[in-house]
Amino acid sequence: MTPNLQIELRRFISSNVVSKLNKFYFENDALLIKGIDVSIGTVLMGLYNKAEDSGFYKQIVSSIEEDSTFYGEVDFASGRILSVDDCYRLEGNGLLKEIFANKKGRISEMISNEVGIKSETAREILNFSALLVVSYLKNNVQLLDSLKLLLEEQKRDILNSIHPGIKIILGFSCYETVDDKNQASLGRSIFTLFGHNFF
Repeated sequence: MTPNLQIELRRFISSNVVSKLNKFYFENDALLIKGIDVSIGTVLMGLYNKAEDSGFYKQIVSSIEEDSTFYGEVDFASGRILSVDDCYRLEGNGLLKEIFANKKGRISEMISNEVGIKSETAREILNFSALLVVSYLKNNVQLLDSLKLLLEEQKRDILNSIHPGIKIILGFSCYETVDDKNQASLGRSIFTLFGHNFF
């Protein structure tokens, strides 16, 4: 069965993880969860943008060491993060440079602005999310060969979880996620509301 990457990754963000993260950041829990969700989607779309870079997925996954602190703290079988410390501050930064190059700072600032969390928090949860996504892929290495197709299939839903400013930085149109069917029904509803006035 094809996994829905966002759903699979979201299940690791338990209330326990959020409360532990908030020992560092002191943010509203709902905003912190939203920030992580946006960050996960952003990292997935960053990986999507690297699909044509031959061997990139295997290269980035191999950069996570088996004895990495973060990797050791994730129980992939039960979908839990066992411990939360600030190891991802260092471990995630290198991954983000590989995925986003010089856009990393602008992306974290945009997450801060559009979600409503502090700049430092946005930087760190982007590190955390990058480590979570790449660690998940390392543990499910069989997904790498079909990752490009998987991200293509799930692109619409992932982009719908990302704010417009972040989409633009990533190179996507804000209108790219409008579903054709919804667009058609919107047109019909506008016609129903206003059609009699104009025709």
